[in-house]
Amino acid sequence: MTCDTWCVSKTFRPKGNLVLAGVSYVLILLFAANGFYVVSKPLQTVLELVLCVCLGFITHVMWVRPKLVLQSDAIEVVNPLRTVLIPYSEVIDLETKWALAIIHQHGKTRVWVAPTSGKRRWIADTTFRWYGRGIPLSETTRHGSESMSESINSLSGQAAYLIRQQIKKLH
Repeated sequence: MTCDTWCVSKTFRPKGNLVLAGVSYVLILLFAANGFYVVSKPLQTVLELVLCVCLGFITHVMWVRPKLVLQSDAIEVVNPLRTVLIPYSEVIDLETKWALAIIHQHGKTRVWVAPTSGKRRWIADTTFRWYGRGIPLSETTRHGSESMSESINSLSGQAAYLIRQQIKKLH
């Protein structure tokens, strides 16, 4: 295995987060422009600009900062207020119930950028519970299914898959 394919870190961050951050920044800039062009009192303009800076900081912390970085020897989990570095050798399990949680030797770390989408589960549950409530399920179909959180269609499933692939490369 060459360093070209292995030493490069991979960053997992949903594009939706960046889109939401962009929309938030545009709205904050429009609010700031409103403070300059519409408001006639200088104190109110200053207060609105301070509010814009605070909102911009919150937007950065909530939508831009969080990420999951898969390095060659460790997982770097960057959440809004905390960054945790977890070596692959300390990973015990990956839990994807509500959001990806990495269970390691020093505790449990939630990954903010890998939530589980409950929309598809809710649609399938409400649709098929009504139509298929009288049909018994066979044992073979129960064992072959996976939860939405483990699916590659969810962000938590995608992140868990990437981590498992990195761990397999180490062994």
